[in-house]
Amino acid sequence: MSPSTLSHLKPLRLALSALAVAVLAACAVQPAQHADLPATVHETAPAAWRIDAPQDAIDARAWWAQFDDPTLDALLGTVLSGNLDLQAAVERVKQAQSITTQKHAALLPQLDFTAQGAYTRQNTPPPLGYVKQAGAGLALSWSPDVFGGERLDLLAAQSNLVGQQHALDAVRLALAADTASAYVDLRWAQAELKILQDNVGIRQRTLQLTQDRLKYGLSTQLDVTRAQTQLSELQARIPRAQASIDHQLNLIAVYTGRTPEAVAQLALTTPAPIPSAPAGVPQLLPSEALLRRPDVQAAYATVQQRAAEVGVARAERYPKFSLNLADGVLAASYLGLPTLTDNLFSAALSATSPIFNAGRITADIEQSESRMRESQLKLQQTMLQALREVEDSRTDLVSTAAQTQQLHDAVTASAQSLKLANQLYKGGATDFLDVLSAQQTWLADADLLNNAQRERALAAVALYRSLGGGWSESGEVVASSPGAARGG
Repeated sequence: MSPSTLSHLKPLRLALSALAVAVLAACAVQPAQHADLPATVHETAPAAWRIDAPQDAIDARAWWAQFDDPTLDALLGTVLSGNLDLQAAVERVKQAQSITTQKHAALLPQLDFTAQGAYTRQNTPPPLGYVKQAGAGLALSWSPDVFGGERLDLLAAQSNLVGQQHALDAVRLALAADTASAYVDLRWAQAELKILQDNVGIRQRTLQLTQDRLKYGLSTQLDVTRAQTQLSELQARIPRAQASIDHQLNLIAVYTGRTPEAVAQLALTTPAPIPSAPAGVPQLLPSEALLRRPDVQAAYATVQQRAAEVGVARAERYPKFSLNLADGVLAASYLGLPTLTDNLFSAALSATSPIFNAGRITADIEQSESRMRESQLKLQQTMLQALREVEDSRTDLVSTAAQTQQLHDAVTASAQSLKLANQLYKGGATDFLDVLSAQQTWLADADLLNNAQRERALAAVALYRSLGGGWSESGEVVASSPGAARGG
């Protein structure tokens, strides 16, 4: 064949090579198809949720600041920087990042430096004597990802990384909510102890009054016994209230990553009011609230990971290629002969394709598809659970608003009634049973108000938690448009 003919064939070969690469790329395996997250949310959430979100309902960064409690703000700062579970979640993110780096490296060629040296004695001719060899070179190995199996493996690792980042957000959100709840319970227990101590003081003065009146024949021994019984029963409740305070302090200490013995360092032993919940309560909530929840985001990342793993399993049906190149020099010296130097070069291209595997590949594909369907069911279950949590916490917050105000009025009225009963009893215008009744009513109303304030604060914490806190440190909420589908 003439040189001119070869020159005309060269462009044709290049064109055929480009066409072959394009055909192989078109045959690359794709992830399994699945709906994107906004489409799944809009399909699951009730139609009544599809309204505009209240703009001032959630702080974008620190929702607990809505309680306007500097001590709570400082406590949560300490917890989020020292909690051990949170630090462990950070390490899991780092592990997922390392796996992603490994999967990305598998797509690229690997270049190694090789070196060797040998000193051998040969006893069989020719030649007789010692042999010295030394060499060095480079070795290149590459497995081109023609059908996309390695690329999908990287996609699965990236989805796992996203899931771990959202799982970290979920741990952070749960930790902040649990700490805020423990703080509310601490303030409730301290308020309970204060109510008991105030009532003990009142009943001690009442007991002293009945004893003084008994001396002058203005009361009976029965009145004194009743007063003593009421005082003793109330004093018996104080140790339990103190134990509740200690339990919450110990729990908060563990949240901060410290031992319970270090609770004194938290500066929480000074009683303070239960933090007041924000006044505004959203009447309806948007379906987009689910997109802010890190557990929903993490569940969707698992769906993406499983979809990519389906593609990885399908790619096992196609051939795999491997390219190995090596080049270097080798110097050899024989006793009595000059040193010889030679250039070493080798190139090898190999391909393997499955023929018979007793159904293993098909079983792997079916298992991967089943795991993807399972992850989709878990995503739907997570969203349903989220809907329930949001509705329950919103309902609790709404119901406690009117209850708290009514109990405020009841405590004010019962305190006034107790004051009047004591004045009348001192003047002899009423008997001791009216005083006991007024004391019991004031104690019961104070307990109810304290409990209502606790329930309202806990409901606010639960609402912020159910809304995902309104923030996610792993990035944007969702950028894809509803109705789109991933995969091919």
